[in-house]
Amino acid sequence: MECIREWVSSPPERRRNDMDVVTKKNGDTLFIKVSGAVDTSAAEMLRSELNKITSQKPQKVVMDLSLVPTMGSSGIGKILMFFKNLDSIKSSFEIKGIHENLYNIFKAVKLDKLFSISLR
Repeated sequence: MECIREWVSSPPERRRNDMDVVTKKNGDTLFIKVSGAVDTSAAEMLRSELNKITSQKPQKVVMDLSLVPTMGSSGIGKILMFFKNLDSIKSSFEIKGIHENLYNIFKAVKLDKLFSISLR
């Protein structure tokens, strides 16, 4: 089942606990909207989707995590690896829109020192 879809207007309906990844390209920027809880199994699906995005070699990636209420350490690790992969191909990465719970965790582990993270 293909999880990544192009983000046309609004994200599609989904079950409360399902993680979903939707992308939208605007010029040289690729926007990624992740929604739903990212537990261990969802983190593996997230890794797969982020690897597909990395293979597209976007110049700039903006990720929205405002609809992700919880994320385990494996999900955070997948985002860190995604950042490192993008950095190796000279792509920029930032998070614009993050649930406040995650924002505090990301700052605690100092991810804000690697890339820009903003609540909105």
